[in-house]
Amino acid sequence: MCDTEIETEIDGTVTAFCYCGWAEYGHNTETANAAAHAHENALDVIDADAFTAAAV
Repeated sequence: MCDTEIETEIDGTVTAFCYCGWAEYGHNTETANAAAHAHENALDVIDADAFTAAAV
């Protein structure tokens, strides 16, 4: 599972990033939080789909 963070840049935009290397730039705080949340949960969906496919 990924662990995301957000950081406000000097120009006032907000970057969402993860320690796995994923990043999205140019957000405001609300959209950066949404992107970070989506990234964290996307891996769970992918893992669940892979588990289901392997079980078939």
